[in-house]
Amino acid sequence: MAIVVAVICGFALGSVVWGILLGRLLYGQDLRKGDNPGASGSFRTFGPGFGIAVGALDLAKGYVAVRLAGWLGAGELGIVLTAMAVVAGHNWPVWFGFRGGGGLATAAGALGAIRLATTLWGIAAALTAAAIYKHPLLYRRLPMTALPFGALLGLPLVIWLLWREGCPTGIWAAVGITLLIGLRALGMLAAQTRRSET
Repeated sequence: MAIVVAVICGFALGSVVWGILLGRLLYGQDLRKGDNPGASGSFRTFGPGFGIAVGALDLAKGYVAVRLAGWLGAGELGIVLTAMAVVAGHNWPVWFGFRGGGGLATAAGALGAIRLATTLWGIAAALTAAAIYKHPLLYRRLPMTALPFGALLGLPLVIWLLWREGCPTGIWAAVGITLLIGLRALGMLAAQTRRSET
């Protein structure tokens, strides 16, 4: 029963997409009409302060959801499923027509609740790769923004470090989250391709 409660709470909490909610409250705009409602889209649309605030709130909900699963006594399986549920909620939010963000900040929060130091290494690698990606030789050749590109390095690094540390809960959570982020990225890429063809 604790697992079910934790997963439902995780998905519900993940479905609170701060970029959409705060964009509507503060600017009267739905961020999804022009960009991704995550931290990077918020940053591009409404400025750095707004983007940083959205990123911090999205990260916090991932962290809180996983800590809540532990507090409820959901066990290792419950923690894995809750970590996936909070990211799934962000990507496909029940409160916002199942159209959400990419899940990177929420994933960082969820994984940080399991192994903080390891997750920080992954974040550092992702941000470094994102900065390198902004070089024109790369940026013009690959159809994605910088942070998803960085995640291509950061998430596998986290999985590898968790494997080295012998943390099966973290490994399964990171693998599941990576699959969810990849699935959302493919959906976003397909939508972008359809828009460019019309």
